[in-house]
Amino acid sequence: MHDLKHPVLLLHTLGASGDTWSEVIGADQSRFSAPDLPGHGMRRDEVFETSKAVATALSGTGLLHVVGSGLGAFVALEVLRTAPERVASLVLAGFPAAGGPERVEATASTLKAIGVDGFATSYMEATLLRPHEGFARAMAAMRPEGLVSALAAALDWTTPAARTRTKVLRGEHDARVSDEAARSLAATLGADYVTLPVAGHVAYVDAPRGFREVLDAFHRAAEAQEEPS
Repeated sequence: MHDLKHPVLLLHTLGASGDTWSEVIGADQSRFSAPDLPGHGMRRDEVFETSKAVATALSGTGLLHVVGSGLGAFVALEVLRTAPERVASLVLAGFPAAGGPERVEATASTLKAIGVDGFATSYMEATLLRPHEGFARAMAAMRPEGLVSALAAALDWTTPAARTRTKVLRGEHDARVSDEAARSLAATLGADYVTLPVAGHVAYVDAPRGFREVLDAFHRAAEAQEEPS
């Protein structure tokens, strides 16, 4: 039985699905929710839209510890922008996204040339430190439009004016988000910063146990700082 007041919302990275959080959640399923974002998982036939992703995140009631990786971190920031009163704390991993329209165009061209299967294989080999069949299946099952629309949205990010207790997490071997960029985001948000060893860009997949330990400690500390109700 967990000892926290607020549930934890887990928002997956680009190309993944809610199921890719299973090793972080473990047997403690009552504490966590991990929905599929538009264009992903069971919603693969959709095109990603930020408003729909935020609506998915806010479908319940009450305060939430919001955790996002990659695309999910972008959605987490939009949740804070839209409904700051719902966010008890924020964890942003594998973020900020880097690039612009040229990256979106290059990704679309690559998908056209080698297909989603080829793109998924290349992405896994270049990004993950250990194989993850569930992630690979989720990305390979996506529509190209879903990948491109989600990437375009995540690259068009800005920091919200609202603030909450925040931690920025970077995998030690993240080749897509530099230490400098992650530290800069943490400074902008007034956030704590942590590097997770033996993890890359998708730290929650590479090192689920270590990721969970960071979450548990941070969420307990955040709740300890709350005003008594």
